[in-house]
Amino acid sequence: MTNNNASKKTSLRTHTCGELNASNAGQTVTLTGWMDAKRNHGGVVFINLRDLYGVTQVVARPDSPVFKTAEEAKNEYVLRVTGKVTARPGSNANKNMTTGEIEVDASTIEILNISQPLPFDLGEHAGVSEETRLKYRFLDLRRERMAKNLVLRSRLSQVIRNYLYDLDFNEIETPLLTRSTPEGARDFVVPSRNNPGEFYALPQSPQQFKQVLMMSGMDRYFQLARNFRDEELRSDRQPEHTQIDLEMSFVDEQDIAKVVEGMMSAIFAHIGEEVKGPFPEMEFSDVMLKYGSDKPDLRYALEIKECSDIFKASAFKVFSGALAEGGVVRAIKGEGAAAFSRGDMDKLTELVKKFGAKGLVWLRFKDGKWESPTLKFINEAEQAALKERLDVKDGDAVFIAADKAAVAAPCLGALRNELIARLKPAKLKKWAFLWVRHFPLLEKDAETGNWTFTHNPFTAPLPEEAHKLDTDPGNVRSCQYDLVLNGVELGSGSVRNHTRAMQEKIFALMGYDKEQVQKRFAMIVNAMDFGAPPHGGIGMGYDRLIGIICGTESIRDVIAFPKTTSGACLMSDAPSVIDDRQLKELHIEIKK
Repeated sequence: MTNNNASKKTSLRTHTCGELNASNAGQTVTLTGWMDAKRNHGGVVFINLRDLYGVTQVVARPDSPVFKTAEEAKNEYVLRVTGKVTARPGSNANKNMTTGEIEVDASTIEILNISQPLPFDLGEHAGVSEETRLKYRFLDLRRERMAKNLVLRSRLSQVIRNYLYDLDFNEIETPLLTRSTPEGARDFVVPSRNNPGEFYALPQSPQQFKQVLMMSGMDRYFQLARNFRDEELRSDRQPEHTQIDLEMSFVDEQDIAKVVEGMMSAIFAHIGEEVKGPFPEMEFSDVMLKYGSDKPDLRYALEIKECSDIFKASAFKVFSGALAEGGVVRAIKGEGAAAFSRGDMDKLTELVKKFGAKGLVWLRFKDGKWESPTLKFINEAEQAALKERLDVKDGDAVFIAADKAAVAAPCLGALRNELIARLKPAKLKKWAFLWVRHFPLLEKDAETGNWTFTHNPFTAPLPEEAHKLDTDPGNVRSCQYDLVLNGVELGSGSVRNHTRAMQEKIFALMGYDKEQVQKRFAMIVNAMDFGAPPHGGIGMGYDRLIGIICGTESIRDVIAFPKTTSGACLMSDAPSVIDDRQLKELHIEIKK
């Protein structure tokens, strides 16, 4: 909240409910706000008056002409109170309130509006369902926690803008009505009344437009961009979200990282936290080996260990069979996990099966010896090597996956997250940033068999590996990088292709001929013909960032008017049916 109290003075109030203190004693003030609570102590009515800035206690005495009005007021009535500020004796001061050392002795109380009985208690621990909160969002946003979230979001927007303006970035809006292009998720489409049978698409990101801005010579662009993706929703996804979108010309990966790290330092400094660059960075291949995920939570020390060499001559067919087929044997230790029951182990086995594993080998180390249903298949030398490799102590358990690397990694990554949730190990730090770099450029599309992009089709290959596009495209690393914070993918970006020849080569590997490229991507490939500079950028999820900072479980708690997991707005009843006249104007017929 800003401390510029003078700016909040209006014709209806002299002060807010969060600024009065002992220095104001004796002053006559006028406050406005909502009745948050009321108490009657020995015939004296005490009202907690609340606005966005805080709470002030108002006193109505039995001999006062305002007493009857105070008695009639109910929760969430909108009041205007005038009275004298009086100091509360030390024993009566409320140290839990910013204004707790004073109260306002009311001389007038005006009811500006009444409120119907509330559908739920606005207390922070009322236990109301999220559906009810979303239906009555205008009430939910009056709660202190929700209000603080939105105010912080607003203030951090200003921090971001000021930081980027100081670096000569230009804030430029890009269109919300554009054409549909393949960018990884389904588009929301908008029918064009003036062009029957044709549709706009809402942007999944400003990707092509921001690249064209670089080709237009704008050098440094940013936008708090609204993005739209018609995909399955969950706690960290919304059909519309806000992205801190950056693009820069004549840069490499490290130039972009420095800008982003400086911005994160400025953001966290605003909330009183110190975050310094350079952030740690890892190759995609290394992070998948060590953590089984491209967004590991590095607040915790748990690491996956490669153990294929330990079991290269194993008599255990689960291990030897996987290695013979070109797979791997990898393990992770759970400190204290020897206390898990057989039922717990079965649940962990079912967990990894959801990620493609055939099973899970586990061993407990208790009282100086191993315990496991599969111990008889693992010889003493292998047991000793495993103990040393994972630094196993009494009370620990080891979990082993034997499979193709592409299966073992995500299985153990999911298991790592579950072990963190169950064992609650000590945190190494409060804020754990990580750059994950050089993802594979291409992967096979399961449906078409063609190569497809792993990030977006405009990502450039690493220059030293570009030659492999002709012979081994599946093993070409890209200039893609992700920024991870506390196990959440905060942003994703890349250095882009800036020549038509390279862009068309990648499109060709994806199965697009030149005619299809011209039809789908004419705007960007045509611009490449006219002196496109080297450029790159990143898009960072602003809702996710604010959610992490506020410690919320769902990004819905940092968005003013979010949708449910089915994409509905319960307050406005969107989406809704439109009438036949509108359908006719749009040349649309609904088939039932």
